[in-house]
Amino acid sequence: MIHTQSDMKLHEIEIAEIEIPEIEISEELIRRFDSLGPRYTSYPTADRFNAVFNESSYIKYLEESASAPVKAPLSIYVHLPFCASICYYCGCNKIITKDHGRSAKYLRYLEKEMTLVASHLDSRQQVIQLHLGGGTPTFLSAEELHELMDMLRKHFNFAQDAELAIEIDPRTVNDNMMAMLADLGFNRTSLGVQDFNPAVQQAVNRIQPYAMVERAITASKTAGFLSVNFDLIYGLPKQTLSSFSQTLDDVIRLSPDRIACTIMRTCPHVSNRSAA
Repeated sequence: MIHTQSDMKLHEIEIAEIEIPEIEISEELIRRFDSLGPRYTSYPTADRFNAVFNESSYIKYLEESASAPVKAPLSIYVHLPFCASICYYCGCNKIITKDHGRSAKYLRYLEKEMTLVASHLDSRQQVIQLHLGGGTPTFLSAEELHELMDMLRKHFNFAQDAELAIEIDPRTVNDNMMAMLADLGFNRTSLGVQDFNPAVQQAVNRIQPYAMVERAITASKTAGFLSVNFDLIYGLPKQTLSSFSQTLDDVIRLSPDRIACTIMRTCPHVSNRSAA
């Protein structure tokens, strides 16, 4: 359909006159879905792995995917476990270090794993999603991130419109870093916000003021990122209904495209700290 300029102006007026109703979510609906579920950060989820699932099982699934008449698209998750400092709520597999020599060594092992996995796949299978998580992916230097993306593109066939996502620690990035990530092809970023309240941030050892997150958002949009996600956690130390309500108001003001809100859980069997 072809629109003339006058058609477009009329259309804009009609849109401007539309009132968007407020969305109210009942307490009943919230309580209905307030239950424990598998963690979203890994697939298959952690409770699917056991002693029965071994190397042969993994290879079997890969080869079944490769030999299927209709090739299903692939999604790749790369875990980069390095962090310069610990966040007390984190239950992820992590290495607290300032030694970048360790990340360089880790990349060598990653490439070995890519070679093994790719050998059981069909080279025609397209990767439509990539997610770099951690840890702190931006712990890696610009050179290491370039090297990692070169390795991935060497071993896997990425679709031209693939969604390439990377988790961002607002404390570790600047305008140049965001521009470099966009140049590498990343088009979605996920920021670990958790909570904006200073007392909560102090309690969980993650100090990142609102202005810092706002700068990261601005840098993302300036660099051309198409989507921004916020991670939030409820049930953190020092957090109250009032303080978290203020955090949500701040989040709405920053207007991310997606929000992942998870509950704080105490996992003494994992570590002596709580985990989200």
